[in-house]
Amino acid sequence: MKEPQLFEKGERATKIGLITVAILGGIKGIIGLLSGSISLTAQATDSLADLISLVAVYMGLRISRKPPSERFTYGYYRVETMVSLLISIIILATGGLMLTESWNQIISPSQIGDPILVIGVAGISIPVLLWLGRYTKKVGVEINSQALQSQSEDFMTDVYSSAVVCIGVGGTFFSFLFFEGIAGAIISLLVVKTGLSLSWNSILVLMDAVEKPERLFEVKRLVESVHGVIEAKNVRMRRSGPFCFGEVTILVGEKLDIEKAHRLSHLVENQVKKELKAFESLAVHIEPIKRERQRLAFLVDEDQGLDSILSSHFGSAQFFLFIDVDTDGIKRWFTKDNRAVNVDKKRGIIICDMLLGEEATVVFSDELGEGPFHILRDNYVEVYGFDGGTTVRDVVKIFLAGELTPRMDGGKSNSS
Repeated sequence: MKEPQLFEKGERATKIGLITVAILGGIKGIIGLLSGSISLTAQATDSLADLISLVAVYMGLRISRKPPSERFTYGYYRVETMVSLLISIIILATGGLMLTESWNQIISPSQIGDPILVIGVAGISIPVLLWLGRYTKKVGVEINSQALQSQSEDFMTDVYSSAVVCIGVGGTFFSFLFFEGIAGAIISLLVVKTGLSLSWNSILVLMDAVEKPERLFEVKRLVESVHGVIEAKNVRMRRSGPFCFGEVTILVGEKLDIEKAHRLSHLVENQVKKELKAFESLAVHIEPIKRERQRLAFLVDEDQGLDSILSSHFGSAQFFLFIDVDTDGIKRWFTKDNRAVNVDKKRGIIICDMLLGEEATVVFSDELGEGPFHILRDNYVEVYGFDGGTTVRDVVKIFLAGELTPRMDGGKSNSS
C-alpha cells in the first residue's frame, strides 16, 4: 500500500479549496443577486457546483484510504475516479443552466445595479482562484490524483470566467447591456468544455485505457535494464484512482531455477516502482527461453583472439576476451584489460563488476572463489569450468555444441 501521507496531502488541499470557494461563492452570490448581474450569479452557481465537487473529492480520498478487502481486492482507489466523473457531470449541468440564463440576458438585457462593486468582486477573485488552481494542480500531480487535477482545471476555468465578468460588466458603462449576457454565455461555454474534457478522461480510466501509451515503452525499458531479463513483452497498465497496476512477461534463460526466477521478478517490480512512483504493483510473469544471443567472457593471459589460451587464475589473468555468439556461431569479439591485476584487495569483486558492466551472460574460469562465483550466479550469469591451457576457440566450439554443464559452486574446476 502507498503512504497514507499522500491522501492526507490531498485532503488538506481539498479543505483549503472548500473554505476558499465557500467564501468567494457566498460573496459573489450575494452581490450577484443584489446587483442583478447574471454573469456574477452564474459564477456563484459555478462555485456551488465546486463546493459539491470538493466535498465529493474529499469523500473519495477518504474512501480510497481503506485497505483492500476480500471483495475489493484491488482496494477502493477507483472511487476517486468515479468522483471525478461525478464532478464532470455536475460541471456540465451547471454550464447548461448558466448558458440558458445568459441567453435570456442577451435577448432581454437589463441594467446592472452597482457594476463597480461587481467588477471589484470578480477582479479580487482572479488572483485567489489562480493561486488555488496552481496549488491544487501541484498537489494533484504530486499524489497522482485525477480528481484533484480535474478540480484544478475547474478553478483555472473560474479564473478566465472572472476576467470575462469584468469585461462584460464593463460594457454596461457604455450602454452595451447585452455584453453582460454574452459574458455569461462565454463563461457557460468554458464550463461545458471543461466538463466534457473531464468526463471523457474519467471514462477512459474506468475503461482501463492507457492515458500515456509512451509509458508502456518506459516500463519495457526499465524491465529490460534489470540484469537477467532477456526481453520484456506483453506490458499492460491500468489506472485505479491515483495509482497504477500493471503486468509484464519477462523472458529469461531456460536454465534459470525457480528460486532465482522468483527473486528476479521482485527485482523487476522494485525497479519499475522505484522509477515510476505511481505504480502500486506490477505482476511479473516468467517465460524461460533459450538465448539466441549471448556474450561469453574468458580470462586469458595473452591477447591472441580466438587462439588465446584460457588462464588458470581468475584474479591474475591479464585480459578479458568477450565473444558475442548466436545460433549461427561467433559474431564478433573484443578484449579488455584486467584492471584488477595489480589490486591487492577485493580483486574478485572488481572483476565481477567489470564482467557485469560488459553484460556478460556466460563466464568461463578454471578456478573461481566462492565469493565471485555467487556474485555472478546471483546476477544471472552462467559460470562454466574449463581447464586452463585450452584455446578459447575450442571452448566456444564445445559450448555451442551444448556439451557443457554450468558449475554449481566455486573452487577448482573438474572439467576437461
